[in-house]
Parts: sequence; C-alpha cells; structure tokens
Amino acid sequence: MLHLKTIALLSSVTLIGCTSSPHAWQGQSGSKRVFIELETTPEGTSQAFLSLPEQWIDKAKADTLVLSDESILAIFNRENIRFEGSFHSGKDSIQAEVTTYGKTREFALGKVDSLQPVYFAQNPRPPYPYRSEEVTYVSCDSIQVAGTLTIPQGKGPFPAAIIISGTGKQDRDGTFSGHKPFFKIADYLTRQGFIVLRADDRGTGKTNGIYEEATTSDFARDAQAGINYLKQRPETDTKHIGVIGHSEGGQVALMLGADSPDVSFVISLAGVGVDGLQILKLQNDAILRTTPGMTPERVDQFMSLFNTLFDKVHSVPLEQPLDIPLRQAFDQWVAQQDEATLKAVNFNDGRDEMFFSRYLHQAQGRWYREMINYDPENYIPRIRKPVLALNGDKDIMVPAKENLESIKQLLDKGGNTQYKIVELPGLNHMFQRCKECTREEIPDLEDVFSEEALQIMGDWLQENVQKDRK
Repeated sequence: MLHLKTIALLSSVTLIGCTSSPHAWQGQSGSKRVFIELETTPEGTSQAFLSLPEQWIDKAKADTLVLSDESILAIFNRENIRFEGSFHSGKDSIQAEVTTYGKTREFALGKVDSLQPVYFAQNPRPPYPYRSEEVTYVSCDSIQVAGTLTIPQGKGPFPAAIIISGTGKQDRDGTFSGHKPFFKIADYLTRQGFIVLRADDRGTGKTNGIYEEATTSDFARDAQAGINYLKQRPETDTKHIGVIGHSEGGQVALMLGADSPDVSFVISLAGVGVDGLQILKLQNDAILRTTPGMTPERVDQFMSLFNTLFDKVHSVPLEQPLDIPLRQAFDQWVAQQDEATLKAVNFNDGRDEMFFSRYLHQAQGRWYREMINYDPENYIPRIRKPVLALNGDKDIMVPAKENLESIKQLLDKGGNTQYKIVELPGLNHMFQRCKECTREEIPDLEDVFSEEALQIMGDWLQENVQKDRK
C-alpha cells in the first residue's frame, strides 16, 4: 500500500499551484483504464472526478479528497472505490493503486488532455506504408457488407486475402477489450505485399442483417461475396486470392478451400478441424478443467450432463423438432443422478428447469443445429490448394491436438501434400501468450496477436504464394 504524508481526511482541499483548468491523468492495467481529473472550484477548493470506462463509471465525484504536492487520496463512497497515489515528475505522472470492491490494481498514469482509447502496443498505428479504403459489397442479395481494404504501395497486381471471423458478432478489426487482432494481421500482411479485406459481421458496425439468424453456411456465402469483390478490383491478382479464418472462420476457410474455385490458398487460425459434436465436447471439457475451483469429479459430472444433451441434439434429424426428445433425455438423466450430483451441477431450487429452458432455446437455433451436424470429411479431403493450419497449445476453445490432427489426417486422406501444420507453444485461442490460460484473462493480456504466428504466416505465404507468382 502507498503511504501518504497527509493524515487528515478532508472533503475538499486547495491544490497547491492549481489553476481553474482541469488536470487529468490516465493509466491502464490490462484492458482496464483509469482516468482521474482534478478541478478547482470558483471558491478555490479542489475536486476529484474518476472514470473507469470498462466498469461503466463515468466522472464519479470524490466524497473525500486528500491532496498534497507529493500524493493524492480520493475516496468514492457510492462506487466503493479508493484511489491512492503519489505524484512524480512535477505531477506529470502518478503511481497509483485503485481498489474497487476489495480488488486492487496498480496503475502508472500519465498526464493527458482527455480520455484516450484503450492502448496496446501491438495495435497498428499510423502512418501506414499502404493505402486503406472503406468498401461495401453485397452478399445474399440483401446483406450490405462493409469493410476495410488495405492495398500495398506500388503498381500491382497483388495477391489478396480475406479475413473471416469466428463465432460471435465481431467488427472488421476483431476488436475485443481494445485488442484489434484482425487489424494487426491485415497490417502485417499488407506490408508483405498482400491486399487484405476485413469486414464487419452481419448486424455489426456498418454491415446490416441479423447475425443471430445466420448459420456457418451463411458466413461462407458472405466470405465468398468478399472474394467476388476482390476479383473486381484492378489491383488484385485474381489467380492468387486466399482465405484466412479464425476459429469458426477457420472452418469457413476450409469449406471455401474445398468449394470455391476462386480460392488459391487457405490459412486456418485455430480453425475447427473435427466434427461439430466433437468440438462441443472438447470445448466444454477444456473450459471446465481450466475453471478455478473446478475439481475433476465435478468436471465429469457436468460433462455427463452436457454429453447427454449434445448426443441427443446430434441424433435428431434437422427437419424434426427438438423439444420432446431433448426433454425426455434431460429428464432421464436427472432421474438417474443422486442428490450429490444434482447439487454439484447446481440443479436445485428450480435451476434445472432454468438450465433446460436456456439450452433448448439455444439448441433450436439454425446456427446450432447446423454446427453440431458439421462434418469436416465433407470438405477437407477435397482441398487441392496449399493449406496452413496454426493453433496454440493452450487453446481451450478449439483444442490444438485433436483439431490439428484431424485436419492433417483429412488432408492426407484427400492426397493433399501442400500443407503445413504448426502447434504453437504457450498461445491461447486468440494467439496471445497466456499466463493462467483461462477465458477470463484474455481481455487483460498484452498480446494482440502473436508475432511468431505472424512470422510463420508471412514466411509460408512467401513460399507458397509469392514465389509461385514469379
């Protein structure tokens, strides 16, 4: 804990040397920002205002402020926040501890004019040695897709690629908690001489449509529309257009690698390589086993329930309703469990019915039913183009071992010898070097996208695409 020389707690004090204009400092810990302002009232007293944007706290006023040339203590009763810090470099910076609801984070704050965006060093920053354009194109007749096209300097034509996002509504940069991994990939590859197209998902950013009503096949059609757009650009080498997909987007990339004659190379980034039923089981098992406080016995209890439901959904033909067979399977599982197991999976006080209702709603969706019936054998053995598949060995969403092995086996089955499979040590699903390697830590990790993975992609593209063009 930081120690303050000022002992008395006062509701307001005079800031030595302060003028009527506000003074502001900002810091960041992981993805969490802290922004504090000091203002002098007309009466000559000082006030402190605190913003924690990622915690939806905007300009909270301090109830207690203790201030000197060396230190600051601000307490915000309603928000249950304590800001305690020491000034450095003539008040240009503050070393502070911020405690919210008993959890303390350390921040190094610097003087700013206004609240600044979340900053990660790996996010691309101008000036850029390439041209960037806002573009739109049509998919499935009614979907107006909006995105960004980055074009290398020079005459061209250039090889091109489209980035395909994974599950969940994402903008063109793949933004999460200030990280912009798709922007990072596009920036890197455009500097390597590739045109790169990245687009907002349906119902996100400037793209219309309803994401929740779409399926993986719809996302594949959206990606094909992007390829069609690239073919129309005079800067594009139309014989060298590829797809780069992350997670479910990697699955889409593999599907297009099999079905689209316009695709000349495929890069799968943590792409799904097993069937839909298996990926559900692998994901849930891996997530549970990395959940703090979850014992192996409890994992097995949860997975017994999950596997029962997954197997039933998978067994029901797509054209048939799920409600009755799923209800029967669920009731049968509950009836077979002892009281300790039901308590372990939180099935008490009516929570079993809440769980079933939520799961049935999810499982009845078009996307879920198509996904659980996905079979990679219908696509991967038919790919006749170069394929690069990368996964981090700490990935709990698309576990590396099983998915990479399946991709390799299916490429071999189809006779494809133009592939490279790489399992990257220490990387999670978002290609970040992780610590605990849980889902919860992902937003606060400094990595935006692994430099090692980018290097592998760049080298592979030089070998399999650029060299082929010469």
